[in-house]
Amino acid sequence: MQRIYIVGGHISEDQEKGNVFTNPSNECAEFNMFLDPLAAKTVVESELDVTLIPLDAQRKVTSFGLVLKHLQQKLKTSESVFVHHLLSRLHNLQKRHKAYNHMDIFLGEILGAVFMVASDHLNPIIKAKPVNVLAGNINTDGQIVVNEGQGKIINALESLDSEAYYNNFAKLLGEKKQSAVISSFAEQKRMWRMPPNAS
Repeated sequence: MQRIYIVGGHISEDQEKGNVFTNPSNECAEFNMFLDPLAAKTVVESELDVTLIPLDAQRKVTSFGLVLKHLQQKLKTSESVFVHHLLSRLHNLQKRHKAYNHMDIFLGEILGAVFMVASDHLNPIIKAKPVNVLAGNINTDGQIVVNEGQGKIINALESLDSEAYYNNFAKLLGEKKQSAVISSFAEQKRMWRMPPNAS
């Protein structure tokens, strides 16, 4: 393995808060990094070429309205229909129940997949940053700090064209040539029962 993409982390440069809700005194960490700060530190500070898609970049693409609008225009595959249905359900939960207020952050998680296959179309701004991941103190666990001269150089996604992201996400899911060949489990079972080389 030479390169790794991480959807997570929060580089606390501008005092924008992270998303840890289980420990109010840890305001600048991202939840995934907070859950296992030693693993995060090991990976981020390794010799691997790391590209970080941090929380602030993810927050730029967390509009259910926009993603659903773009998906609605591309409902051409079973995958796009399924994702539209799933995201509609999450959006409805968010609107109806206070406990689901954080559902929009799952839209940011999708950014990693789209970034890996369509980053050229997202007009990304990526900056090299020397960072360290803090571990060993519950009040700072998982925080990523810029450490000039001492930190591991990583590539961090600073910004992207959110409209291009929504468009490419919907376009990728709506591509018939990318769609699964098998449309159901029943069809898969029929294929398993066929003798080899029989069409």
